[in-house]
Order: sequence, then structure tokens, then C-alpha cells
Amino acid sequence: MDIRRPRNLFKEIPLRIFYKMLTYVADSLEDMFWNPTPKKRLTDQDSDHDVMKWDDHAILHKYFDMLVAGQGLPDSADNFGELLIARITDGVIVKRIQGRTFDGGPDVPHEALAMEFVREHTTIHVPRVLRAIHAEGFIFYVMDFVDGEQLGQVWSTLSIWNKLCIAWTLRSYIRQLRRINSTLSSVPGPLGDKPQLCDGYIFGCRYEGPFPDLAALSRWCHKQVAIGRSRFSLPRTQYDPFKDCERMVFTHLDLNMRNIMLGKDGRLWIIDWDWSGFYPEWFEYLSMSYAGEDGPASWKRCIPFIADPYIERLRWYQFQG
Repeated sequence: MDIRRPRNLFKEIPLRIFYKMLTYVADSLEDMFWNPTPKKRLTDQDSDHDVMKWDDHAILHKYFDMLVAGQGLPDSADNFGELLIARITDGVIVKRIQGRTFDGGPDVPHEALAMEFVREHTTIHVPRVLRAIHAEGFIFYVMDFVDGEQLGQVWSTLSIWNKLCIAWTLRSYIRQLRRINSTLSSVPGPLGDKPQLCDGYIFGCRYEGPFPDLAALSRWCHKQVAIGRSRFSLPRTQYDPFKDCERMVFTHLDLNMRNIMLGKDGRLWIIDWDWSGFYPEWFEYLSMSYAGEDGPASWKRCIPFIADPYIERLRWYQFQG
């Protein structure tokens, strides 16, 4: 989206109204049949319990052997082309993540905490984390392998009805995340026993913070927007998207077509929770919009329905520095 284009209010207002009506109808229908008590999960995979008998050294040895043999998962390459995930058995993968603690303290396994948190409070299909191994400044997550295809790989082959069903399911997932009540929700960012560094598209895909409270996060965002507006020689704005933010909600923050899996078991899985944490509700819409900017037009049309149409906030934050 070109942030320097003049706004077309005659187009934006009807668009917001359309999505608001659509989400109202969808939510009303869901609430008629939704049981607030989490359903019993389908039985977890149990075919690779032998891995639980391996010690950390054996797991890491197998992981690096697979990478050296060129058998890492091709979709797991980082910005330098290095593969981060390897399948060590038919049903188990190991994922390597850079630790975020740079003061010599122990790294917090953010992703493992988030995935267990979501599994405990929702019915969203999330892989189990079997173990988190800390070694040489990295965290190695041992977790269930989701056998399926990324949404981006199959989206063009799906019928309109199937696309709508997926969008509705994703909206239901996000609504479940937003319903979670936790004492941790007063601190922005990933789960931990103290404020953690934040990462994601909203933060320029670099570590920012930590932020002790919502006010600190708000000040940082306003500063970034002020820097961006100055760069484009635009006047300061009085708009404050944080003004009506009463509480933060649990947010995936990287819900793109690579991290949504259509499993061969028929379930819709959400993976890669490394950026997740508690943030203002509209952060999910912003991050999905940034991640989906080069995606199919039909997917981009689904995003305001999935995460609510925070179009005004998106335009405001497009000017970040």
C-alpha cells in the first residue's frame, strides 16, 4: 500500500461498514452454537514417544546430522538461506531459534510457553512441544511434525466455499485468543516472568523493548509514526489508536499463509508462535496486512474479516519510521 496516496474516505467507510456487518453476522451464528467450554482434543500423536527417551545430546546430534545431509525442511530457511528445522523421525521435528536474552541470563522459551498456553486455553490446533533444549545461545524446540501443506501452497486450488470456511475458522481462532483472561495481559510482548523483547512486522522484524506496560508500547509506536511522518514532510497527527484500548489480548502476530497448515488429518493448524504475546487487539490485523501484502487478492480480502477491519489504524501505522 502506498502510504503517500490521498485517502479515499468514500471507499474506506463503506468497506468498514461491510466488514463490520459481515463479522457481526458470522460471530452471531458462531455464538449460537459455540460452547465456551473447550472441547476435548483429538488424541495427540503418540507414534514417536521413543524420542522422549533420547537425551539432549542424541536429539541435537540427530538434528545436525539431518541438516548436514541436506534433509532440513526447505521452507524453514532464514534470511541467510540456512535451514532451521529438521525432521528427526517421522512424527517429530527440531526447530532452532536464536535466544533473545543478551545479558547472560537464561533464555525464556517464548514459543513453547505460548504454544502450551494456547493449547490449554483454546481448541486451536497447535503442535505439542515435547522438549526445549538450551545450547550455545539457541533454543532447540522438539515438537510434533504437522503432516500437511501450507495454506499458501494450496490456496489457489481451493473452492470459494473452502476459502470462506478457512477464513471463518481463522476468525474463530482469533476470537478464542482474544477471550483468554490472564494476569500476564497487562505486560506487552511474549510470555515470561518479566517484560520480554518484542519482534514482528510491527517492530520492523527486529527486537524492540522490552515494554513494562501498554503506555510504554504506545509511546514507542507514536514515536515511530512521528519519525515516519517527518520523513515524508507530513504534519503531526492527533489520532491515537491506543486511546480506546482497554485491555491487551493474546496475539499470534505472524499469522501468514506459511504458518497456517492444512493437515492431512483434515484440521487447520497454526504454527510458528515465536512472535506471539499480549498486544492491542488491532496488532493482529496490522501484522496480517503487512505479511499478506504480496499475497493473493482473495486472501487480502479475507484479512479484515479474519482479524477485524482496523483500516484507520493500519493507515496511521503505515507512517512508522
